[in-house]
Amino acid sequence: MNSAHYANASTTLAPEIDTSQIPIDTLESIRNRLNQVHLSLRKLSDQINHHNRHPNKVKLPNYAQFQNQFQVLLTQLHTITSDLDNNDEMLKNTNVYPLPSFPTTQQEGLITTLLRKKPLPEVDEWIESAANKRKNEYVNIQKDDEFAQWCLTKIEELREEFQFYGFNSVDELEYLDTEAGRKETEENKRIENQKYEEELKITDGGKNGLHPNKVLKFMCQGVLT
Repeated sequence: MNSAHYANASTTLAPEIDTSQIPIDTLESIRNRLNQVHLSLRKLSDQINHHNRHPNKVKLPNYAQFQNQFQVLLTQLHTITSDLDNNDEMLKNTNVYPLPSFPTTQQEGLITTLLRKKPLPEVDEWIESAANKRKNEYVNIQKDDEFAQWCLTKIEELREEFQFYGFNSVDELEYLDTEAGRKETEENKRIENQKYEEELKITDGGKNGLHPNKVLKFMCQGVLT
């Protein structure tokens, strides 16, 4: 009988907690998205740090791979922003609190972080900076998008009117076919070769610097050849 009485008392001391109002699905979705961003940033950081530790053994990913990783990261951040915006009212009205079974003593640092309402000082600083900039510089997002679309359309129209074969215009190519143009070409080659020899003397390991055309090619294609 004493055992039964003790069991009934224990049951009375552990009331059931209603969790039906907790936005579990929304919070879990945001948590997963944040974890994806964390993994993407950590992968990028590991690649850069690994190269810095072993520059002669490990190469950095090419430009195209970096661009793909940044695109994935931007997509993930956009999804998080959308989730936060769509659930803004509900999240503002949701209070975080520990359940009775939470190990408060062992996880004091974690519970303090979870219950924190005020942003960190550095976060507070950039929030205030962004708000002030918004007040001082009015930006019409719709007009910006319209202008960007107009630029894209104009570039496509102009591209259809021209054929690009190298870096010279038709007039310049015609000039290069003349006697004066050929002499100028030879002189430019001589100057370029002279610069090349000078670079070999001053660069580390006797390697010459990259030509601007190679830099542009790497930026567009991610290939160094």
